[in-house]
Amino acid sequence: MHAFSHITGGGLAANLARVIPDGLHAVVDRSTWTPGAVFDLVGKAGQVERLELEKTLNMGVGMMAVVPAESADAALATLADRGVDAWVAGEITDRDGRETGAELIGDYAK
Repeated sequence: MHAFSHITGGGLAANLARVIPDGLHAVVDRSTWTPGAVFDLVGKAGQVERLELEKTLNMGVGMMAVVPAESADAALATLADRGVDAWVAGEITDRDGRETGAELIGDYAK
């Protein structure tokens, strides 16, 4: 286990970036999950764009765990044994000049 990030106010990318060491970058793929319908409702009712929602809300992801790639299957199995929904949502890469420690890519699964 390298890090945990509790995704609260400030959104997923900003909260995850706080636990990523300098020089590294988390890439989270939106296609790995579907936000609950409430997020679409909030966006439409408040006329709030997706990027603004993502800067404020967790989009249905309450916790992120950063584990070594070779430990991912064991971590997923342990969580599944305890009834916790979990999935591989992305990867850690070199920062390569990026200003932020984390970003969301792709589109949400339907």
